[in-house]
Amino acid sequence: MEIQKMSAARGWTWVKQGYQLIMRNPLMAITLALIAALVLFVALRLPLFGPLVAVLLMPVLMVGYMRVCRALEEDEEIELTHLFVGFHQHTSRLIALGGFTIVGLFAASAVMVMIGGEALTTLLENFQAANDPQALAQAMWATGSGVAFSLLVGFTLVCALMLALQYAPMLVYFNDVTPVAALRASLSGSLRNIIPYTVYSIIMQLVALVLSLLPFNLGLIVLLPLGLTSLYVSYRNIFPFAHELATSEPVTHNPEA
Repeated sequence: MEIQKMSAARGWTWVKQGYQLIMRNPLMAITLALIAALVLFVALRLPLFGPLVAVLLMPVLMVGYMRVCRALEEDEEIELTHLFVGFHQHTSRLIALGGFTIVGLFAASAVMVMIGGEALTTLLENFQAANDPQALAQAMWATGSGVAFSLLVGFTLVCALMLALQYAPMLVYFNDVTPVAALRASLSGSLRNIIPYTVYSIIMQLVALVLSLLPFNLGLIVLLPLGLTSLYVSYRNIFPFAHELATSEPVTHNPEA
């Protein structure tokens, strides 16, 4: 699979063009993002296995919103059914990505516990009881470098997992690849574009800070669809569609910038 490499300036372009996608139909873009978030919230509230169900459904719903982004890009009429296309196409593969997420998180936790040992377990139990981040930081340094190293390793593994997952649902749906191949390509594409991705992340954090200043948390209503549309734009830049590879058709967003 061909993976494009972008310049650092692309980080800003992803945010700008993500906003432009929203403005093609802001009502539907925002509404459907909120519906997707509501579905995940309801799944989280299910008894016993709610969080697991939410994680399994996340790739399915993400693909649905990426289909909405595709419709925005092509000036198609937006429909509610776009949001649920993941329940009709490649469903098992998308749910498998959720399964990989669960396994990956458990594996990262297991590695942390293996490195940190009993000291880490005690530290986390005390933090859960006190729920004080400052107390956690003080206790971490008091327990020695082993615990700090285990937390660093765990954070690194989780970051790698998130990079492997961020484009995987789109690769499964749009490029028709297997979950394992999608995870591998997503991680490779993210690492190859780590500089523009870092620029993009910093800009999104600044945008989130500005939007958080709006009253009644209204800024969060815009932040969610902006994060999703800009992620779609970055995907379209980094990974050509299957038919574009076959016909050498240029992608909508020119990756030369």
